[in-house]
Amino acid sequence: MRLIAARTAIVCLACGVGCTNQPRPPVVDATGMTHYSTSRTKQNIACEGQPIQLEGNRTELTLRGRCAFVRITGSHNDIETDIVAGGTIEITGAHNDVTWRQIEPGPPPQLQNRGESNTFHHSGNS
Repeated sequence: MRLIAARTAIVCLACGVGCTNQPRPPVVDATGMTHYSTSRTKQNIACEGQPIQLEGNRTELTLRGRCAFVRITGSHNDIETDIVAGGTIEITGAHNDVTWRQIEPGPPPQLQNRGESNTFHHSGNS
């Protein structure tokens, strides 16, 4: 039985197939940017107006609340986010799929794709 568990763990570590990690606590840097750097997780994140940077890979993240600035630097992520009027969503990573919902009337957000093979989808207003 231990041999099977050990082989499964080795396969999981080697290729990441079917593996998920526990979300790590965010880190706030000196500029006030909140960094989330977890890969292979599914997580809900509350926005409270602070700028957020998502640094993981192969995650499914949902950001709810008053998101004003969201940067995605990782790759192969599925992100769903609320965004305030005139907010910014910036992608510098690759192969990310971002669905956004503007939570208040006003100017649309700035959608900046500085990476490769990323997509933005508008899900409508709340």
